[in-house]
Amino acid sequence: MSSFTSTSDGVRAAERLRPTVRVFELHGPGAIRVGHRPLPPRGALLRVETTGVCGTDHHIWAGKIEIPLPQLLGHEVIGRIERLPDGHALVAPGPLAVGDRVLIAPGVPCGDCAGCTGGDRCLDRPCYGLTMSGNGLTGGFAPYMTLLPGTRLFPVPDGLAAERVVFAEPMACVLSALRKGFGPRYVPAGLNGLVLGFGVIGLCAAVAIDAAGGTATVVEHDRTRRELAAALGFETVASVEQAAELAHERDGFPLVVDAAGTPAAFKSGLSLLGWSGTLIEIGNFADLGEIAVSPSDICLRDLRVVGSGETFYEDFAPAIALVGSTAVDLTRAITDVHRFDALGDPAELFTVRAAGKAMVTFS
Repeated sequence: MSSFTSTSDGVRAAERLRPTVRVFELHGPGAIRVGHRPLPPRGALLRVETTGVCGTDHHIWAGKIEIPLPQLLGHEVIGRIERLPDGHALVAPGPLAVGDRVLIAPGVPCGDCAGCTGGDRCLDRPCYGLTMSGNGLTGGFAPYMTLLPGTRLFPVPDGLAAERVVFAEPMACVLSALRKGFGPRYVPAGLNGLVLGFGVIGLCAAVAIDAAGGTATVVEHDRTRRELAAALGFETVASVEQAAELAHERDGFPLVVDAAGTPAAFKSGLSLLGWSGTLIEIGNFADLGEIAVSPSDICLRDLRVVGSGETFYEDFAPAIALVGSTAVDLTRAITDVHRFDALGDPAELFTVRAAGKAMVTFS
């Protein structure tokens, strides 16, 4: 009796022989665990240096944002090019070489939708660490990442500390929001602003205001975070009520950035604006409910409300430059550093709330 091996059997056998790497896989709310995935034998590959733990990652882990599963989280990724692609192009400001240190833009445009062809934003783009389910290396909680065709990469100076670079992707988010409000200057020179919440997004907003020569006032009820903001040189208050006293003295704030992520903060932000002020809403990524506001207040005080859930490619290079040049000592805001190989239970990334920025490093 003859025997044979089918093509599919051969493919599965080849898959088993491929080297694998340790990864952190999300399988559902609160269910993240160590897994192993194969290294791709060809195509563009990034060796991961550092991945930031984003607030969005926390929302996903807690089940507040639904994404395809299983998923490799991690979209704030810095690394070095391990292998360049054959047959498809990566997108960068200049030529790329193996060993180049780069920051990844998480979203990869499809190139075909109305948003892409209209030059605005891709309406159907996959995002590393957020929407790419399956068995690939498509998130930053792994030592290597596959780079898909069309991936945008931005050069990072070798001498720029990872503890600063890890703020570049969230800074790009903030700059994109500010550009929607004020154009490519991001913040008008000398404009003072109020920042609600001093997580990473709030910190980046305060840095952007400071870089434009304005004074950033931070509202943060958590004492540890408020003390961090003060140590970094920002004016701080502990409550919206205290902020309202300042707003009364100053005829309101011309700019309020809501990075607190609660519906109540949105309403408070409107009330703290001065006439013709601008509210940048960049905190409410997860749906945490509704809040009643008066549309007439927006009209009669000539207010502007700018929502932002998108990061544009043109803001990544300025973000890298800003986190590298700011006089604010961002390294002091790194409060949790996790070595990937030493982390036995990846749930620790989410069960312990970082006072500042958390990051995962790879040897």
